[in-house]
Amino acid sequence: MMMIYFLAFTLISIIAVFENRFNALCTFSFQRHWKFWRRPFLYAHFIVLPSIFVPFAFMVPEQSEALRRVFQNLPCLPKYIYEAPVFVFNENYVYLVTSVVIFCFTLLLELIFFVSCLLTNTLHQMNSRRISVRTFQIQKQLVNALIIQSFLPLTALGLPMLYAWMSVMFDYYNQRCMNIALVICSTHGFFSTVVMISVHKPYRNVFIRLMFSAKKWYDEKKNENIQFG
Repeated sequence: MMMIYFLAFTLISIIAVFENRFNALCTFSFQRHWKFWRRPFLYAHFIVLPSIFVPFAFMVPEQSEALRRVFQNLPCLPKYIYEAPVFVFNENYVYLVTSVVIFCFTLLLELIFFVSCLLTNTLHQMNSRRISVRTFQIQKQLVNALIIQSFLPLTALGLPMLYAWMSVMFDYYNQRCMNIALVICSTHGFFSTVVMISVHKPYRNVFIRLMFSAKKWYDEKKNENIQFG
């Protein structure tokens, strides 16, 4: 459940990044109205998301019967799982799947809108000679970098979520696959950092400068220790 919750916030942050670039770079006539509505638009996401999960507080089943049904549906498990304090949050996945699909589909439409506007506006400015070829290339590189930064790390969350969804839909349980899915999910922060440093030149330059500075400091300290040793 928490994995779904944090994945939704990750999707919202991606929408916020592309909306920021849309607001800063695009020159459509309707944007004078968008300047006012952009903050309520973003705030609405953070209001709607928690409200989706509120009904789950009223859908918690009676634990003894729920545990019995869950253990009947699952395959043979290690003894410590049966003895562990397991809590069944919900047995009915229809509301969860429906809510997640609608929410993610809405965010996908928003993402397509912002990316389309960025590309359309950049091409329009290029054709109308409002920007130079150099500026066009810079904006193109920026949009490509944002797309790569958003979608590559998202697979670290999307693939485990896809497996979790399929395991629920087909009543399939495999502890090994679930452990692998959780490990992949935990690499999201690592991949986000690596991709950000790789695709954005300013971040990459600062990172390289810091690495060389750290190496220089280490060499100086090493020489001092040798001299005083």
